[in-house]
Amino acid sequence: MQLLDESRFQKARLIPVTGIKGALDQEGRATSALLAVIKIVPELAFKLLQDLKSPKGSIETYIEPEFKSATKKIRPDGMIVVTRGKKEWRALVEVKTAKNELDLNQLNSYLDLCRDYKIDALITVSNQVLNASGAHPTEGIDQRKLRSTDLLHLSWLQVITDSLVLSEHTGVEDMERDLVLTELIRFLQSDASGASEFNDMGPSWITIRESVKSGALKKPDEALLETVSRFESLVRYSALTLSARLGVAAKQVVPRIAKTDYKKHLASQSQKVIQSKQLVGSISIPGAPADLELSADLGSGLLHCKFTISAPQEGRNKSRISWLTRQIKEPPTGTAISWTYKHARIPETSHSHQSLTDKNYEYELDNGREVSTFTIEVVRTMGTKRSTGKGAFIDSVVDLFEDTYGSLLQTIKPWTPPSPKLSETIREIIPSAEGS
Repeated sequence: MQLLDESRFQKARLIPVTGIKGALDQEGRATSALLAVIKIVPELAFKLLQDLKSPKGSIETYIEPEFKSATKKIRPDGMIVVTRGKKEWRALVEVKTAKNELDLNQLNSYLDLCRDYKIDALITVSNQVLNASGAHPTEGIDQRKLRSTDLLHLSWLQVITDSLVLSEHTGVEDMERDLVLTELIRFLQSDASGASEFNDMGPSWITIRESVKSGALKKPDEALLETVSRFESLVRYSALTLSARLGVAAKQVVPRIAKTDYKKHLASQSQKVIQSKQLVGSISIPGAPADLELSADLGSGLLHCKFTISAPQEGRNKSRISWLTRQIKEPPTGTAISWTYKHARIPETSHSHQSLTDKNYEYELDNGREVSTFTIEVVRTMGTKRSTGKGAFIDSVVDLFEDTYGSLLQTIKPWTPPSPKLSETIREIIPSAEGS
């Protein structure tokens, strides 16, 4: 009798990644998988569509619906229909996978369909990650067509993140729906699906990095503008990876002008890069005591990730420092702490966490002034490659955000004043006649 080695067999999958022969197969499989799961797992549908005016109701989805427009037939990749009572909400869906970008003419023609057939929204899905403006990644869309139609872009990364948060943190009550959602995640995380992570700093990355470092770049050009925009997309990508692991919506922090006038914002940020030789970005995490701020110093080739928290409002300065260092159990290599005195603008010289916890280490401390804030910073060597993998800039940024949060920020509880204590000398507001 021969023994069967089942570990050699390929498991049957609800959404297989085998048999994908080309870009069209890849795109069609990804579209069908996503829309089918949206119908089966309404929690995912409502999460993905939360920025639109769609009602919460029964969901039906279609692939390649055919519409007549003038003398030709048009077939978008898909359509979603949500019905609640007598109200019906509909959206067309256009999908791209791998490195394929959304086509302007295609999108404008779909917006015409939305107008003609009174369809409420157009949803696009691709590997293009939104920049700091939050605007659609396809430039040149006729804004007049958006008067009666909503336009929403979802990166595949956003779809994977929302699916992970729902599966691993929020939870899906029905076991079978959870299994279907897990299969979608497994499929999208496969290279064969065409859904990929943010993986390229652009063709000008190395040239711009070296030009900024040497000081050869004197004023912003198109290559620098693109690099700054991609870096901001990288910060957004880092926020999504944190969201997937934490189960909360970590957000990229951007100035208001980025949403109201992105070109002006990009020009301003690019000028700052030339002056400071630094790319900067920050992430806000719900429930965390501070935002994470990261700067990529192109001049020194170092990454800095830091956050600032308030110091306790009572006790000696040394006790305040001890309050902080006690909360940091396993600091990453290169962790430094500095403090700022009350009413001062410039922080004092930083010290390593290891030094501050050494009882024999001596450092200057002005006990005539109160320490008001602490800044905790991690410094690492910056990756240089434009793509992902060992030695890549993208990986070094994502890893530093995650390590700084996981090893430092999430371990710190903000100081709260102790509860007031009852006086032992004052027992009664008005003494009794007998006592008097």
